[in-house]
Amino acid sequence: MDRHQSPVSPELSSIFLSLACGGTALLATVALAACGVRLIWPEAEPLPAAASLSIALLTAAWCASIRAAWLAASPQKFGNKLHALIAAIPCCSVILIARSVTFYPVGEFATFLLWFATLAQEAITLSLFISTLGGDTISQWLSRVTNSTETQPAESSEIQPIVPMPISTNDFLSEEEDEEQEMRLADHVTQQLTRAIEANQEQIHGLVRATFTPGQRHAYLHIGFCPPLPSVPQVELHQLEGEEVQIKAGQVLTSGVRFDLKLREASIETRLPVFEFLATSPVDAAEQFREAC
Repeated sequence: MDRHQSPVSPELSSIFLSLACGGTALLATVALAACGVRLIWPEAEPLPAAASLSIALLTAAWCASIRAAWLAASPQKFGNKLHALIAAIPCCSVILIARSVTFYPVGEFATFLLWFATLAQEAITLSLFISTLGGDTISQWLSRVTNSTETQPAESSEIQPIVPMPISTNDFLSEEEDEEQEMRLADHVTQQLTRAIEANQEQIHGLVRATFTPGQRHAYLHIGFCPPLPSVPQVELHQLEGEEVQIKAGQVLTSGVRFDLKLREASIETRLPVFEFLATSPVDAAEQFREAC
């Protein structure tokens, strides 16, 4: 389940940002210095195993702290290039330092522990770093791949959840683009739905409103069907008003649907976006359901 994210205060954000940038620059400097020492004095005495392992663990913790500070600073206002630098520079620096302290072998098991700690730290923190900053893009790409290969579920009288799918307009909505300009939802109304049978389909169509309170970035929009539809319907949600919202069908049942809504950034004031909603279910399935009852 998505969790609400509280924005970090500007003072703390500045502190975390300074720690991340300063730590990155210092770590890169140490890595270059370590490489320079090994190049200038290639015949120097190798470091003891304990010292090499301690250096590797220290740099691994240093790198993890840099990325944690950057994420804590909530740097949504920065571009992807800065995110890439914070991901790449500590990674290269840690590997260079690990290579410098193992320039002369310190023993097979000690070398294994040193590189295991280094690579495990990079695998864990770098994957969390990328998924946190680019999770929305990755999720949208995976949703497109999943929906391009999935097949339509068989009609059944049982309540079945469906795989979340990206929301897009269909022919019904595109044919009523002119009417969309005239559709309005009164300020005190949160949902206004109409149920009808048209073109051999049972349809639930109308307008719904979501609410984002100050500091809130995620919200859930629930729409109930009473009586329930005979089978899992196909649903559409099209935004009409308000700040742009990312939409995902979180769960679709015969008795209702839940949409997961997400703003690009946490709202500073109350947001009340309005959406057009459509759910369709074949009439034939409805007749079979009534006969079974």
